[in-house]
Formats: sequence, structure tokens, C-alpha cells
Amino acid sequence: MRICNQSVHIWTIPISDLKHRLREYKSTLTTPELKRAARLLTDQDQTSFTLARGGLRSILSQYLDMPAKDIPLSYEAHGKPRLSQRVKTTLEFNLSHSGDYALCALTKKNSIGVDIEKIRTADPNHYVRLATRFFSKPEADVLITAPESERTFLFFCGWTRKEAYIKRHGLGLGLPLSDFTVTIDHRKSAQLVDTPWQPNDLQKTRIYDLKTENGYRAAYAIASTRPKRVKYYIEN
Repeated sequence: MRICNQSVHIWTIPISDLKHRLREYKSTLTTPELKRAARLLTDQDQTSFTLARGGLRSILSQYLDMPAKDIPLSYEAHGKPRLSQRVKTTLEFNLSHSGDYALCALTKKNSIGVDIEKIRTADPNHYVRLATRFFSKPEADVLITAPESERTFLFFCGWTRKEAYIKRHGLGLGLPLSDFTVTIDHRKSAQLVDTPWQPNDLQKTRIYDLKTENGYRAAYAIASTRPKRVKYYIEN
């Protein structure tokens, strides 16, 4: 599989449809990855983790032209997977998993973060309280003033954009969600609005929404201001 500098490849890993590959994927994971899966509380979570990480390795093997089990992955302090420096490539990637789907985003040279979330229905005011506690004030104000019927969707629109940005930096929740602001209205283009913790990011990073299955929301963030051509693939 080839990818050019001007492209982003988005791979959907349909967890529920890949259970027939569980044994194959499990055989490609490292001992630390297997131990991490075993620490998860339920069989379903263990299976989902194995399929998502095995799917990631299967996808990477197509770009690196090496067996999935031989791909040397390391993990940063907040869990972002990276290729070992001994792999001579400019490939950058990120992985996210929620519900029945995982997404893998790949590009070249530019660090990238991706997030997918299953939209979980709850009292819309629950999401207002979460936004008030964790989001920046401008983002929380959008939810507070929005019609109740829109609040859940707005929350997940904002959450995926914010998570993608954090994951682009490999920070996980090590960076408080209140330390930066994105647009959270789904009617507006995804945009990084304010980053007082790292002001230069406004000139370096872009956020984009992604097509995904009904009932899910997804976005990616990339350390590039040049438009990229997005191509979609499915692991099967």
C-alpha cells in the first residue's frame, strides 16, 4: 500500500465483523500488549482491544511491507503507539476505538491524531455538566445556550475534535480539555480556536471531521495547514 505526502488514509476496523480473525490478530501482539488486554475487566473488552491492535498491525504491515507480528511498536508516556526508530519510514499514524469500531489514521511526515466516539444517549443536561466541568468556557457556553435536543450531539462533536487534537500531540488527558478551544457546533467546520498553552499551534495544526457510521462521531487533527486528500478503507 502506498501513501503520498498529500494524503490521509482513514481505515475503519469493524470490530464485530472481524471476530473470525481474533486468533490471527492475537498471534501478532507482543507480550506487553497481551498482558494489557488481559488486564481489561470483561471478555468483550479484551476481544475489542485485541482486534483493534491486531487490526492496526495488519494495516501497518501493508504500508511497511513486513509481517504484522514483526512491526516494532513502542508506546509514549500517555499511550500513543509509535514505530520504533529502527523502522526507516516517515509514516505517522494514530488509533482510536469506541463501541463496534476502531479508526486508524495514517499520513506521512506530519503527526496525526484521530478519535471516534459512540454517541451515548443520556440526559442532555449530563453533557452540559461534563462540558462545564471539563471543556473551555466558550465551548461550555455553546452547550448551555443550545436547544436541549442538540446538546448530546454537540458534546460528542466537540469531544472528538478535542480528543483528536490532544492525540495529535500524544498527550492523552495529560493536557486538560479546558486548556484549549475548538468549534463544537456540528454546523461549523472543525477549527482550533484558541491554544494558550501552545499559541503557535493555531498556525501549525488543523482539525477535520470524518465520515463515520450512524451513531458515531469522528475527527482527526494533523500538524499541517495544507489540505490533504482523505481516502477511506475498511479492514476485513
